[in-house]
Amino acid sequence: MSLIHIQTVMMGKDIAFLITGGDAHIGAAATAYWNNEGEVVTALQQLPGHREGELAQELAAMAASRLGVTVTVLAGIHVENPTREQIADIVKETHLKMEKAIQAAGSN
Repeated sequence: MSLIHIQTVMMGKDIAFLITGGDAHIGAAATAYWNNEGEVVTALQQLPGHREGELAQELAAMAASRLGVTVTVLAGIHVENPTREQIADIVKETHLKMEKAIQAAGSN
């Protein structure tokens, strides 16, 4: 069963990825961009009580590094009382789907 959904929104040359799962909402927003020194820098905004921030930040940096553009990831994944195993499965599924979304975005 697929829990994670990723929607890609092109914004000029930049990209926003909307990542939802379970009860969709906005829990965190992470932006990754290239600075003047040629490094990828990230900024994170996470709502109180939400835990998607670290994952959103990691995925934004990964996408910006590979695609060479500014990337924002909006993430909202909610599963009621998940076990550690369920959380690990959700993170794995999210990484796999993000890999596919990055590949698709790179071919546009």
